Amino acid sequence: MRHKFAFDVFLKNKVLFLILCTALFLLIALLSTFLIIRHNISAYIIDGNYIEVKVFDKYEDPGVEVKFGKKEVNKSKITLKKEGKVNTNIIGTYTLNYNVKYLMKSFNLTKTIKVIDDVEPELTVNMDTVYKDYCTKKYQKEISYTALDNYDGDITNKVEINEEEDKITYTISDTSGNTVTKEVKIDYGSKPTNKFTLNGAAKTYVVVNTSYTEKGASYTDGCGNKINKEIKVTGEVDTTKNGEYTITYEVDGENPITRTVVVRERPHKTIYLTFDDGPGANTRKVLDALDKYNVKATFFVTNQFPKYQYLIAEEYNKGHAVGVHTLTHKWNVYDSVDAYISDFDAMNEIIKNQTGSYAKIFRFPGGSGNTVSRSHATGVVTAIAEEMTNRGYVYFDWNMSSGDAASGKVSTDKIISNVLNHVDSCSAQCVILFHDYKPTTAAAVEPILKELVARGYEFGTLSEDGPIVHAKIKN
Repeated sequence: MRHKFAFDVFLKNKVLFLILCTALFLLIALLSTFLIIRHNISAYIIDGNYIEVKVFDKYEDPGVEVKFGKKEVNKSKITLKKEGKVNTNIIGTYTLNYNVKYLMKSFNLTKTIKVIDDVEPELTVNMDTVYKDYCTKKYQKEISYTALDNYDGDITNKVEINEEEDKITYTISDTSGNTVTKEVKIDYGSKPTNKFTLNGAAKTYVVVNTSYTEKGASYTDGCGNKINKEIKVTGEVDTTKNGEYTITYEVDGENPITRTVVVRERPHKTIYLTFDDGPGANTRKVLDALDKYNVKATFFVTNQFPKYQYLIAEEYNKGHAVGVHTLTHKWNVYDSVDAYISDFDAMNEIIKNQTGSYAKIFRFPGGSGNTVSRSHATGVVTAIAEEMTNRGYVYFDWNMSSGDAASGKVSTDKIISNVLNHVDSCSAQCVILFHDYKPTTAAAVEPILKELVARGYEFGTLSEDGPIVHAKIKN
């Protein structure tokens, strides 16, 4: 009985041992399987841990991928949390954090995204070669440039300029360090030749029994710098006898140049300088030149430039004659007699306010012989002239023009030559037309006066009581 009990106990312990062994085996097998499964699970960022994206490009994050062994796991079985955002409109570095879970395995992944600008700015310079004056070293044309960047916008004010003897370098860098450089060549042209020129006019006039002043000549390099070489002057002027005398100038290496000096009686001619269309920005310079030579002139004024209206009073106070030209200088004054008189009266009121009295003299826009008026009203200039004469006004034309109103820009030198070359053939009462608002005319007045005074001419102002110069009315 006792042996049977012992056997039963042994049998029970053996069964329990087997159960325990089986359980342990299963546990080990399960744990091994779990470890094998975990070991075969991997996760990675699809486009890499670091990427660069160009600014303003669209970026869509492809996310992460989980694999079991070599097989991709269906995304629906993955738990994914992502933190971070990317703004491709702003340059900078961005971070995306991913937390991935699958079958009790967790992954923390990080991706760095750098938004970059690798586009060079657009640098534009308006010329490849710039020309400089050989003597003054000044640019003949202005250089302009612009710098535009895809990210920074207009960065023209950040352009760096480095000027050397033969070139100008323009450099621009944007905030990302993209740099563009452009070079502009400097061309000075050829070296100007030496100049051998007369001081003063090639033909000058002296009134008999007055003195002649020798002005000499100049020998300079092409830039106007004096070259120290002796200039030989030959010839004499006898101011006691009428005639033409030649003065010759010679210098080493240059052909001789000459001046003609005309000795004559004082001309029996009066010059009437008349100025139309002002006062304007250049009238002051004209008045200064007239003051310098104590010459009086006649101004036919307008109100085209109202801010210079005060100069009408100054013209009058300096002893110059003031007449009406027109208020607006528009051709519609020729629409009718009434239209002209209305414009005339408005301008004469301005003259009255500036001088204290109404003007009695006037000049038609375009002169009495103009043909523009034909397109406005037939016979209108004739009718206006008759009406204005009946009212006691006197109109004046001219018998010589300075040419300053010709079509296209007329240079100062051309205006000077126009007057000085033709004034001798003008009538005894020589009325010359100028326009004082023009800068080229203002610059020409002083040299013209200097020469006319030297020739012995007398000057006068127009008035209703003086000599009258009329053109033939054509309408």
